[in-house]
Amino acid sequence: MTLQSRLRWLAPGALMAGLLFFAVAGPAQAQENNNRCEGTVTDDQGAPLAGVEITFLQVDKNIYAQPVKTSKKGKYAHNTITPSDYEIRATLAGYKMVQIAALTTKGDGTKVTEDTYIIGGDQKGLHKVHVSPQSRSDATSKGKCVVDFLMASEDRYQEAYHKMAEQKGAKGGQPAAPSGSASEAPGSLAPGTPAAPAAGAPTPTDPLDKGKSLIASRDYAGAVPALKEAVAAKPEDAEAHRWLGGALLQVGNMAEAEPELKKALELDPTFTGANFDMGMLYVKKGRLMQAIPHFEKELEINPGAPSVLQNLAKLYVDTKQYDKAVGIFDQLIATTPDNMENYGLLADCYKQMGNAAKEQEVYQKMGAADTSGMAFYNLGNIMFNKDEKEKAADAYRKAIEQNPEHADAHFQLGMTLVGLGKFKEAVAELETFMKLKPTDRRAAEAKSLAADLRKMGG
Repeated sequence: MTLQSRLRWLAPGALMAGLLFFAVAGPAQAQENNNRCEGTVTDDQGAPLAGVEITFLQVDKNIYAQPVKTSKKGKYAHNTITPSDYEIRATLAGYKMVQIAALTTKGDGTKVTEDTYIIGGDQKGLHKVHVSPQSRSDATSKGKCVVDFLMASEDRYQEAYHKMAEQKGAKGGQPAAPSGSASEAPGSLAPGTPAAPAAGAPTPTDPLDKGKSLIASRDYAGAVPALKEAVAAKPEDAEAHRWLGGALLQVGNMAEAEPELKKALELDPTFTGANFDMGMLYVKKGRLMQAIPHFEKELEINPGAPSVLQNLAKLYVDTKQYDKAVGIFDQLIATTPDNMENYGLLADCYKQMGNAAKEQEVYQKMGAADTSGMAFYNLGNIMFNKDEKEKAADAYRKAIEQNPEHADAHFQLGMTLVGLGKFKEAVAELETFMKLKPTDRRAAEAKSLAADLRKMGG
């Protein structure tokens, strides 16, 4: 293979659409210090779940290991995880994680993690599961990593969550709260959601107040009977219908939730949160175009509400209304500049609109706020694909300044420097890449290329 053909093979292709925050690692090869993580995935009835994808995100480097899937017996095993802290997540269409039980030990048998975690509606998975290396002094002694998942179908999630949360509470510990909104970011609850009752506060006797108090505590199933009593007592009260509809929505009873929310809007079209809940109902039904007008109306009632803005922006993206999404993401970034997801979504909007200059501008802003190096790495790829190699090299260097262990940035900088004829610098970058990712599929090719460059005077 010639040097020119290798350069064509190694050049970055088109950028991945959507979010571009994490580099995806290829399958690692077995190493002396690799370790095994294994476990089982079952549903809330105890039946094994097959085909569940288990992903491993190395927390300190924001790098994904090759995902694995569960067998017919619901079992999985990953044999090439390197020692580090990981976020481990289970994904299966139509299901949500409810509980994760983790047991990890070091090679000498010392326990690192032994706990059960209840997973809320954000489905973010579990951080800081430590996988320990095999002891080099005793080849038969390995660190242990067992992570078992319990999942529930979407229509059973709320019931399963509350059951597991009660068990967790009885044993001590604080489970993560579930969320029913399209946007699972913090603060995504509907406008007007009541604040949690103060500790030791007496239980309200009025059915509406009791239902709202239970909603504030996220006991949606418990709130439904009280709110039905409130509606029966005051059938023309928009507030009672709104909260009943919202509670029914949270427990997955959309058939009963829809008429309650429609009644609330019929009685008072501007009642805070009713349009939000109706929009969420249509999102859950997959009727996005019907959801949008309700979020737009809610935004008129509650200008600047973060939860409304976030959900509406994502709906615009999902329905390819990128011009409308852009304005909302600009507002969100102005108010929450530390939310990296919004930068990525905004940049992708501009990409879909064919506005490369604005896409680059967003990544520049993101780079100033993000210290992982991924923003400048993505910007470098944009410039590389436009054949603006000097600008690409500058972006890759900035990525490396922020994250010296960003292997892909070293690799792409090396390739860019080859194109600029700076062979000596290119060799140094390629060698750094090989040290950081010795088992990557590109490592052998990078080694061969570096050798050719030295012969050429590099």
